[in-house]
Amino acid sequence: MTVGLIGQPAPSSSPGTFTFGMNWGIAYELPNTTETARFYHKKYRKPVAQRRSRRELYEKIELILDNMGYSGRQCILKTLCETTQRIVPHSTNMVEEIFRTLFTLPMTKLLKTEPLEHTIYDSAHRLGVILENCDIYKCPISLVDWAQGYYNAPAPKIDTARNPWALFSSNFG
Repeated sequence: MTVGLIGQPAPSSSPGTFTFGMNWGIAYELPNTTETARFYHKKYRKPVAQRRSRRELYEKIELILDNMGYSGRQCILKTLCETTQRIVPHSTNMVEEIFRTLFTLPMTKLLKTEPLEHTIYDSAHRLGVILENCDIYKCPISLVDWAQGYYNAPAPKIDTARNPWALFSSNFG
């Protein structure tokens, strides 16, 4: 360990830099579980953080869907199930790729210390690999269909030659 200090090391000398160094070492490794803890921490820290941040996002989306009259939890579970089946990794569509990233959970083992919501979301995500159809979740809409643009309606045809105010009134009227 080397620590640089700035100041006056002695009252009679001019101001400068004083460096203090200390070496410490041992001849052999002490028996401990540091390597096991380090491996465990590295392997599981990122997936737990990903599940936690996604859980927070899912809870917000559930609230929005509940306010729209749908069962938010059921819709999120259906989306987690459908995403594994219907959205291809590394798609050319940016919206689908963002959607896949948000609704794909890490496939690592859940820890006993993780909340119950992580288990619920993870099981829905894993069921998508096994099931052919995700209709066991009672949600009348599909957020995957929404991400893929199936709910888009064509723009209305407005004859502006006959009525130049039609465009204005359709947007603001």
